[in-house]
Amino acid sequence: MHVLVNHKLVRSRVRLAWMYHLSALLVYGAGLWLSTRLPDTSFEASGLLFGSMALGLLLYSLGQVPLRRWGPRFRQDAALVRALKGLDSRYTLLAFAHSSLPDYILVSPGGVRVLVPRAHDGVITCRANRWNRESRGGLARLLSMFGRSPLGDPGQDVAQGVQRVRERLHARGLAVEHEPPVDGLVVFTHPAVKLRIESCAPTVTGAKQLRNHVRAPKGPLNQRAVADVVQALQA
Repeated sequence: MHVLVNHKLVRSRVRLAWMYHLSALLVYGAGLWLSTRLPDTSFEASGLLFGSMALGLLLYSLGQVPLRRWGPRFRQDAALVRALKGLDSRYTLLAFAHSSLPDYILVSPGGVRVLVPRAHDGVITCRANRWNRESRGGLARLLSMFGRSPLGDPGQDVAQGVQRVRERLHARGLAVEHEPPVDGLVVFTHPAVKLRIESCAPTVTGAKQLRNHVRAPKGPLNQRAVADVVQALQA
């Protein structure tokens, strides 16, 4: 399997995240330093301190958005590569191909698949397209709130990703010429996850079963068509 990672995009987004975080630290420090230059009981000192804290928190939050998507701790391309190990050269995994596209796209003779990974553990339930993760108590739950990305709505992410891929292919003229089928699936990569799926629109799988879902010995795309789709999806 070929793996194509847009390292330039990843580096630029991670750099942007750290710039936000550095700015947050500078704002915190500047507010604290300036507040010490004013009388402790003055309104200006209190306002300056709380204002710098609010602005610093905002900058930190803005930095967390790209970091949770492109940061090395949250990236899922390595986990997907391990799950897809054994697929032959007719398969190409695109990671972060373009900022306007889904993060992970698999192109094969069977078509184009948008992969929406989640690294959550525990019990994940999807009933009638409503997602839920079983709550954990105590310190473990508190740490998970700050250390993990939210579950969100993976099904909606799949639908939006498929739509963006189709729009990209139509813009490049390939959807008309080759008509590659485009679909998607949700992949839970944590080995300890337990899935309870009932009447859920997207296909949902664990990492161990992923290869069985995407393997396509034959399909509508020949080798040339696969190469054209890959080129159209790259930045």
